[in-house]
Amino acid sequence: MVISRKSCLNFSFLGLLFCIFTGCEHTFEPLQENDDLIFSMYGTVDVHGEFSVVRVMPIGKGLINRDPEPNGTQATLVHSITGHSVSFRDSLFKFGGDTFVWNYLSEEELQANNRYRFIAENPEGRSSYAQVNLPSDLPLPVVEEYNTGFESGIFIGESNDPIVSVKTRYIVQPTNELGCDPEVEVVISHLDQLITYADGSYRLVVNNRSEISVALGPSVDSFRINRRELLVVSSGDDWPEIADLMDLESTLPDAVDNINGGVGYVAGIAGRIIQVTPPQEPC
Repeated sequence: MVISRKSCLNFSFLGLLFCIFTGCEHTFEPLQENDDLIFSMYGTVDVHGEFSVVRVMPIGKGLINRDPEPNGTQATLVHSITGHSVSFRDSLFKFGGDTFVWNYLSEEELQANNRYRFIAENPEGRSSYAQVNLPSDLPLPVVEEYNTGFESGIFIGESNDPIVSVKTRYIVQPTNELGCDPEVEVVISHLDQLITYADGSYRLVVNNRSEISVALGPSVDSFRINRRELLVVSSGDDWPEIADLMDLESTLPDAVDNINGGVGYVAGIAGRIIQVTPPQEPC
């Protein structure tokens, strides 16, 4: 099974752990002789089901798998009180060449401010798990104004929990005298620009046309934008108190870990995506 476009967006948006994209390979040599550590697990469980994606890989010679065949792992999310369970479906993600990882996804909406257990189990019945505390529901952000000529706008919203990621995402199509080139994804982070207030409200002002041009490169003189999205994520106590998870990935497993019987981190979040303007078909 090939990973869906939506699930690719989920991880590219969160930027949770850069190994999910770069294909970096940690051998975890100290762990190979420890039979108590079964899986490495990295990802998020989302109240709203937008970004519930967890990479689950058996611990072995390396974190990166070069075998695309299914390994029989089952991933399940269980409510800690009611016992209600949600099965996550597997999805093979290919970095390039012969490097593969298994992501597990679900779009089911969950109960806010509740605790769940994310469990990965192999065919022999051995498992790793993470306790995941979900935050409050996150109301949809609002587009107060947006100018498509300058790709500038104002967004407002509110959250009971800290906003941990906010990005704009553009599907851009370079154009020339012969027609249109293939679409390109441009994602811009705005967490440093976000203004938050004591009452839980927030405000974001963006001006992105120049950044989009830089991302496309000097060879692109003109372009059209087929899709504009705003992505916002909040989290509570589950979010690690570190500035940038990507910088600490190279020091795992000691730096950030909430996995019992394994290594990695699974965080509870609330994620939202809105269309800034109506999407259009590529030319």
